[in-house]
Amino acid sequence: MAEALCLGEILVDWVSTQAGFELEQAGTFTKAAGGAPANVAVGLARQGVSTAFIGCVSADQFGLWLKSVLETDGVDTSGTVVDAESHTRMAYVVTTGSGDRKLAEFSRISVADSRLLRSDLKEQMFHKAKLLHFGSISLIEEPAADATRFALELAKKNGLLISYDPNVRIGLWPSSEICRKTILETLHLADILKINLDELEFLTGSRELEAAMKLQQGNGIKLLIVTLDSSGAFFSSAAGSEIVQGFTIDFVEATGAGDGFVAGVLTGVLASVKDAKNKAEALSAISLPTLRSIVQRANAIGALACTKPGAIPALPTANDVKNFLETMKAPSSASFRL
Repeated sequence: MAEALCLGEILVDWVSTQAGFELEQAGTFTKAAGGAPANVAVGLARQGVSTAFIGCVSADQFGLWLKSVLETDGVDTSGTVVDAESHTRMAYVVTTGSGDRKLAEFSRISVADSRLLRSDLKEQMFHKAKLLHFGSISLIEEPAADATRFALELAKKNGLLISYDPNVRIGLWPSSEICRKTILETLHLADILKINLDELEFLTGSRELEAAMKLQQGNGIKLLIVTLDSSGAFFSSAAGSEIVQGFTIDFVEATGAGDGFVAGVLTGVLASVKDAKNKAEALSAISLPTLRSIVQRANAIGALACTKPGAIPALPTANDVKNFLETMKAPSSASFRL
């Protein structure tokens, strides 16, 4: 049985190859597998963590290809349902003049990832796992929202750590207000929360790290992480709070960097709590130096993901990370207090 379970969407990213063109002008695109929970699943597998993906894919050729992408990296797909009555969700990504990429549009009608049922979940997968990772996109529509809530119940019942990356995509929600309300109402379920500065501002109205710590304290989150783009990441736990600086790299593009970072954090956390009966208590007991090391390694994974195009194709292996850290100067960290 898998140690880590990743639940949510897997989709096709169509990425424009023409920099500076908006979607209506772009004419050529490349195909890539995407979807944040799926990216995290592959990222974990490449770091040597036994991982399963729980979700729904279409029986169309795109869906079957996406399932094969997971399997190629050794991700367990026994909890992945194939639905003949749905379509694969498509995401359209444009490239700005500076080389950055932004999501321009999603398909929404009868998409497979929204059709996961409560009855599709295999409860035995939760008996042996140590962690469940999910995002907010699976909470947008029924029946996937109900299935996600049930998965969280199973995770709590079986003592799994719960990792939450809201991965805000307002265009997929009925409104920004519903998106914000849903995420805020589910934060208390998370042991580990990762957000970026834009999401912090969306949820709290502030980009200050003090607002993040108040969000953490108000929801009982044991490990909060705010990614700071090229500046690294901020983390806060019972052991303390620090900013761990990022790495200087030859930047290509950042698709999947945040998901690679999450995979790095979860790899380190799982290694730290692996023998504990109460994983939540063990998470709270992780020392400041260990957390610093975990976040530094996660920063390295995120940095490496920025040196190649695409999300899953750019995610590094454990050996890639080892070689990178051996050749790079360790970045500094700074303590932080509320």
